[in-house]
Amino acid sequence: MADTRVTEYGTIIGPDATFKGDFKFDSAAKVMGNIEGSIHSKGVVYIGDGCKCKAAIAAKEVLIEGIVEGNVEAGDRVELKLNGRITGDIVAAKMTMSDGASIDGYCRIGSNGKASSATELKPEAGAASTSSGPARAVAARK
Repeated sequence: MADTRVTEYGTIIGPDATFKGDFKFDSAAKVMGNIEGSIHSKGVVYIGDGCKCKAAIAAKEVLIEGIVEGNVEAGDRVELKLNGRITGDIVAAKMTMSDGASIDGYCRIGSNGKASSATELKPEAGAASTSSGPARAVAARK
């Protein structure tokens, strides 16, 4: 499912490209190729379907349809779309997750990208992930 929002991307990395290094963008970036390293943006970072990204990502918004192996931090929100997959921790003010998406890591979702200091989200013991419903987590007090 392609990004249907009307966003003008200042940078587009095509599906036949492979890059290693640290990337910084002032505007929105659309990644369709493979990246290894880190990505920082003041705007939107879109990780397209078929993309394999082994990188830490920090941006205002992060939209994921591909695969991300690394931590994701969004000042505003993370949107994990159908078939999107994150192996790493997520910190964001808001997050949406479609059926079929998956996360293998911890999430801190809340005001200004920080959950309450007394709350940590951990997978529920014995919980099995299914495509028919959202991922389940329980809040554990420190």
